[in-house]
Amino acid sequence: MRRDRIVLIEDDDFTRSMIAGALQIQGLDIVGEASSVAPAMRMIEQLKPDAVVIDLDLGNGPNGIDLAIGVRRRNARIGIVILTTYEDPRLLSPRIPTPPHGTVYLIKKNVGEIEVLYKGIQRAIANVRAIDNTPSDANTSIYGMTDLTDSQLETMRLIARGLSNAEIAKIRGVNEKSVEQTISRLIANLHLPSGPDKNQRVQISRLYFEKTGSKVASGEN
Repeated sequence: MRRDRIVLIEDDDFTRSMIAGALQIQGLDIVGEASSVAPAMRMIEQLKPDAVVIDLDLGNGPNGIDLAIGVRRRNARIGIVILTTYEDPRLLSPRIPTPPHGTVYLIKKNVGEIEVLYKGIQRAIANVRAIDNTPSDANTSIYGMTDLTDSQLETMRLIARGLSNAEIAKIRGVNEKSVEQTISRLIANLHLPSGPDKNQRVQISRLYFEKTGSKVASGEN
């Protein structure tokens, strides 16, 4: 029986090697590996795999969604899986584009067993093999923090960087009052506890680190 052919794009060599080996054990054929967008694009055009598994954060330059959009524009029949530590892709960048239709978005911490990734790849392939070519996964379903707006997520990211309201206002091109209102709505949407012993900026920062898979520094509650 023909094995599904996969190209794997991951900028960490060790992670890429581990995933490739595990997927091969699952019966998939890893026909190509790359660590950045340009060589990956050339490889995908040449090999025409059944699916690609792409890390969202590929370091400096284009990200995994940029690559996914390029893949989909050139070939509507390649399944796309984005594997990442970011619970919502907008946490990587406030201006990140929407992933292509049919994309399967998997959080690394939720992929406890390689079988979960294997099933995600099969779902991505099924999305583009559907008779009516209508993807079973809607774009909006991949976002993990749908209650938060782009501006709230950007404010969350800047708070986690340790910036003051004045600094955030300057970066976002708004006044401090607007930043204060955004933070208030952010706190409400995140259902953060309040009280004299609760530093809500620290809570926002910790939640950001958790949702991006980053190491959380110790500090106040």
